[in-house]
Amino acid sequence: MPTRRRLLQHGAAVVAGLALPIPGWGGDFWSQPRELWLIRGRESVKAVYWADGKLIPEGYVALCRVLRDVQLNLAVQIDPVTLDILRGVYGWLRYFGIDRPITVLSGYRHPYTNARTERAALNSLHMLGQAADIRIPGVAASRIAQLGKYLSAGGVGYYPADGFTHLDRGKLRAWTG
Repeated sequence: MPTRRRLLQHGAAVVAGLALPIPGWGGDFWSQPRELWLIRGRESVKAVYWADGKLIPEGYVALCRVLRDVQLNLAVQIDPVTLDILRGVYGWLRYFGIDRPITVLSGYRHPYTNARTERAALNSLHMLGQAADIRIPGVAASRIAQLGKYLSAGGVGYYPADGFTHLDRGKLRAWTG
């Protein structure tokens, strides 16, 4: 089990890393197979969803299932750019030795579910499979938000009271909820 000191050191490395270009991060990073490790409840999926310039159906479908609307048990095709945003965060942390799953709080939301979700935007990108609310064990939500901004993820919402970060593939914008 990592100590508090080790987690703080990792957090400091991530923050310091946000200001520095990382060798091997640019084109080389995105040309590698794209793997994600997502957990939601008791489900855990570690899968490659993109390799050799194309989607890998088995991995893509498995990740879409984790990102489903759990209220209605309805999975849809998640926008691959949304997966790439999650991959960017996951890959960046792995580069710094933090190999932890992304905990999915919310992925796709059917309009019915979205209408019943407290504080959900009426035109939420969750309804298009273009957003995810996440946590990563041992990584502050504020750090995940910083990574999202650094990656020009689109929408980056930081929810300190609830300890999660919203990432979407929409227009570049940031907020604190």
